[in-house]
Amino acid sequence: MKKMIIIFICYFSFSQEVITLDKAISFTIENSHEIAIAKNNNQIINNNTSLGAAGMLPNLIISSGYNASLSNTNLEFNPFVDFGAEEIDVSKALSSSFSSSAGFSYTLFNGFNGIYTLKKFNYLDESSKENLRFQIENKIIDVVVKYYEYLNIKQTNNVLQETYQISKDRYNKLLERYELGSISNLELLNAEADLNTDLINLNNSSLNMKISKNNLHLLMGLSDTISTTIEDQIIFNQNINIDDLKIKSTLNNASILMAQLNYKIAAQDLKISKSSLAPKIDLVTSYSFNQVGSETSFISKQSDQSFFGGINIQIPIFTGNLRRSTVKNSKINLDSKSRQLESIQDNIYIALVNTYESYVDGLNNLEIQEKSLNTFEINFEKTKELYLIGQLSSVDFRESQVNLMNFKLLYSANLYNTKIQEFILYQISGLLNY
Repeated sequence: MKKMIIIFICYFSFSQEVITLDKAISFTIENSHEIAIAKNNNQIINNNTSLGAAGMLPNLIISSGYNASLSNTNLEFNPFVDFGAEEIDVSKALSSSFSSSAGFSYTLFNGFNGIYTLKKFNYLDESSKENLRFQIENKIIDVVVKYYEYLNIKQTNNVLQETYQISKDRYNKLLERYELGSISNLELLNAEADLNTDLINLNNSSLNMKISKNNLHLLMGLSDTISTTIEDQIIFNQNINIDDLKIKSTLNNASILMAQLNYKIAAQDLKISKSSLAPKIDLVTSYSFNQVGSETSFISKQSDQSFFGGINIQIPIFTGNLRRSTVKNSKINLDSKSRQLESIQDNIYIALVNTYESYVDGLNNLEIQEKSLNTFEINFEKTKELYLIGQLSSVDFRESQVNLMNFKLLYSANLYNTKIQEFILYQISGLLNY
């Protein structure tokens, strides 16, 4: 029996998969439907980025056809026409025709529309890639938040477990004293009320921990039936410099880069709209072969071959001012994209500064809280000793217990929130490289 128990415990221990933050991010990126859709969209845009899509390649068309028919024909001639016979009667007469042609056309000049369109497609492709990176970065931040949110709730649960155990020990000691008649019923009831309050808080925390872990599993694409252990390790980057982050955010931030590409796309749209005012010159050539045959016709077979070549010139003179309106709208759109770029740059700058200040403030508070936490724990131990020897009231002991609990919860929340702020700094600066 003991051997079976040992085997079961070992199996249970090794079946736990340890999830680090890097693993959680990898699972999320691999299993995210949103990222998969963004990759598909990027592939579609990449497929459309070509010389042919920009209208810079020639068109070549080859066509061929064959038709045949069987007919019964009866011909009667007028008396004044001498064909050597008064009538012709043919059954199942075959008539056929065959045609084949090859056509070639190429736009020699259209105001450089094709060149501008190809550049626009290249910018769209780059923008699609930046959008994919933006989607991945957002998913990384999502999993970072969920990851540390779970660890914070887990730490909260540990604190509440300690608090509940202290209240339970206190209640049991008071119960013994009450049975000996050394304390009143009121003091025992107060201890029982505190114990029940701590138990409710612990149960709620345990439920929140399960929900938080399920949400993290869902984000990673893992089944909630898989048993996992979330690694709790916090290491802060001590080399973060705000000046370096400002430079890197300007060069690498996905939102800024997409706004810059949108401006370049709008600039190409303006050039494309202006190109519609220029003449269009097309080179057109074709070769055709036709053959017709009939058993009832005066000509039994006829073959024709022909070659055609020419240049078409289209000069736009008046189209109801549609082209000029398009040019004006393109200029307005270009101005809007320029202002949008400036707005995004300003917002990213402020977000970076505010996040950095929050991050530094969080680190400073953690340093203070770590020192204060030791003070709180020493104070509680002394309070506990005084309470056990009867020199401190139950109310004062409870107050010290709650103060220690609240401070531990505050420290835990600040610890994980500060780490999240560090990752947000990486996102704003374009340093989330996964």
